[in-house]
Amino acid sequence: MAAAALGLGLLILAAPISTHAQAIQDSRCYLMNGGAVESFFISEDTPVGSVIGTLSVNGDPSEDDGNISLKLQEKDAALGIAPGTKNLTLLRFLDREERLGPSNIYVNVRCDRRRTTDPSFIIPVSVRVWDVNDNAPVWVGSPYRVRLSELTAVGSRVLPALRATDADQPGPHATIHYSVMPGPNSEYFGFANELDSVLIVKQALDYETLSNFTVTLRAQDQGRPPLHNDTTLFVEVLDADDQNPKFTHDHYTALLPDDAVEGTILNTAPGPIAAVDQDVGINAPLYYTVTGDKREMVLVDRETGRVAATRQLLETTAPVTVVIRATQVDNADRYALATLAVSRRSGALSRRPVRFTRRAFTARVPEHAPLGTPLLTLHTEPPADRQSPPFQFYVSDRGFLDKFAINSAGEVLLRRALDYETTPEYYYQVMVTDGIYNDTASINITVLNVNEWEPRFKYPQYEFRVEAAEGAGGLLAVGRLDVFDGDAGDNVTLTLRGSDASMFYINDAGEMFMRQNALSTLNSSVLHVVATAIDSGSPPRQTSVPVIVHVGARLLSRERGGGVLMFAGALALGALVLLALLAVALAYIYRNRRSKSSPSAAPSKSNFVVPEKAPPAGGALGAASSGSLLSVSAGASTILANSTSSLDLRDPAATHSRNATVTRHSARVPKAKVAPAPPEAPSVALMSDHLQRAGGRSGVAWPSATIPARVKKLSWDDGDQGSGEAEVNEATNPAVAEHMNLTVYF
Repeated sequence: MAAAALGLGLLILAAPISTHAQAIQDSRCYLMNGGAVESFFISEDTPVGSVIGTLSVNGDPSEDDGNISLKLQEKDAALGIAPGTKNLTLLRFLDREERLGPSNIYVNVRCDRRRTTDPSFIIPVSVRVWDVNDNAPVWVGSPYRVRLSELTAVGSRVLPALRATDADQPGPHATIHYSVMPGPNSEYFGFANELDSVLIVKQALDYETLSNFTVTLRAQDQGRPPLHNDTTLFVEVLDADDQNPKFTHDHYTALLPDDAVEGTILNTAPGPIAAVDQDVGINAPLYYTVTGDKREMVLVDRETGRVAATRQLLETTAPVTVVIRATQVDNADRYALATLAVSRRSGALSRRPVRFTRRAFTARVPEHAPLGTPLLTLHTEPPADRQSPPFQFYVSDRGFLDKFAINSAGEVLLRRALDYETTPEYYYQVMVTDGIYNDTASINITVLNVNEWEPRFKYPQYEFRVEAAEGAGGLLAVGRLDVFDGDAGDNVTLTLRGSDASMFYINDAGEMFMRQNALSTLNSSVLHVVATAIDSGSPPRQTSVPVIVHVGARLLSRERGGGVLMFAGALALGALVLLALLAVALAYIYRNRRSKSSPSAAPSKSNFVVPEKAPPAGGALGAASSGSLLSVSAGASTILANSTSSLDLRDPAATHSRNATVTRHSARVPKAKVAPAPPEAPSVALMSDHLQRAGGRSGVAWPSATIPARVKKLSWDDGDQGSGEAEVNEATNPAVAEHMNLTVYF
């Protein structure tokens, strides 16, 4: 009876334990990783119907033999669960920009344990969507139309509202580069900076040459592969009053009739005197006048240009030449000149006519030519410098006098400085007259470009951070250096210098990369290099800026794991070398003590002879030190004293004394090795600041000033072509100033 009761009690006690153990072992509907939320990351271009992931839930959801069932709590969700599986499938398009679909998905999956009355489990599921380059840049308000005067200055902004947008997320996919596509007339416009949409005029416009044209503009993002969008810019050039009037002929002749009276109209050749405005779109009206020294000889009709004889002309017998001027009614600064030679039949054949030796005169002049430089000579027949009175020269454009001048010998001189970037070429018509005859020719002056400007960086210092662990082609993107050169046509080449320069690569566009294989040699998280920009001018000019690169802690931790073992191996090797050196030193000390312990030991070839003068006492090498130890100390001191990396501060007299001592020992024992004498205490006056502060320390004496002597301050303002000089800091150490005469530009 007692036994039965005991058995029943044990059965009652065992029942709860078994039930609890079974509850613990039933892990259905729990996540395998022990978490509470399932998270997935997918690209926004994932096709509909794709399996984006599998739920890591315990249990079998198969329809026949499964022990759990899975279904979504939400209706019309963007995700679905394939029947009998744990696979999540995509039911709708995704879009990081949320235009075609959701950018993120959050759903709840209900998990039920089959054949139990246990409550359901809710598993939150989060789906994050990452951006892809699926949107090309879009021009705002395109296509564009602009009306520009032909007098628009080079460098002027074309359209303030010109820009493009990209719907992708901020980053490379939404970073836009602007450019003018190559093609007809593309040379007239360009973007000041490819990252900015400021379109500027790059070449002077001319209504008479080109009044309407189009150019193609491109906006391209930095995705891989990049996407772009092109638009058309329609340009209408407006005529401006930039042309002088022009006579139908440069010079005219007329014969005075024998029966002429005051007011007689003269017949001119090769045709009537007439001029027109060269601004075709304006065609301003003109009026005619007589100018010059002989203006009283004729009368000219203000409207028609017809010429009549005056009383003064009838009274003179010599041929005369007058200058006819055609002036715009609305702009007196726009005019043209022509000559009229009036003669009688008897005097027309008595003089040799003046002529230019050529129809065109050319000169090529560097833009830095000094004022007063003769550019070319207008050679005439007969020569101008042999005439009395001298020939007179007239130029078709009044602007000629702003830059040039012509003397009586026909030399064209420079009056004001030239600038290739402003005006690369000058063209004029010139006329020479001797008072009766005249001739015309052309002048073409080409300005040669000179490398005047140094390249300029946008910022005086660049600082980047590298976090990415992987990059294309073994290169990790670091950043971009923007550089500009004020000389037209110059190309800029970028290079990196410094002890860390080999770890980086920079291309011609200024994009800087870090070599991935350089991570294994890093011993610092901050790297310093100097970027140098060299232009293609002659002679080339260059500018440098410091670049600081911070390497992320994650990259350093990945690469230093293998470096610990190498460092431990190096320490072990160094310990072995130290033990070997210690053994050699102990053997050497033991051998010297043994030789000195015998009073009858005579000098031999294997013994060291100690110099008569002992080193100063102090430290471990005091007066009680043995001879062998003294020899070792003296040898080490002499090695330091004779080292090329230390300063030779020994007193010449003391050195001579020590040499004499060594000579006496050598004479007594010619074949024995002589221990070097200890160095004298150097004079404080001979020591550099470095050695005075660290008394007794031998080493390299660093100069007191190592900063370059000249520092140039740069500006990124394109409109300011000047280069301001910063305060010059001169080195204070004369020795450094003599041997390190360097100039470094930051």
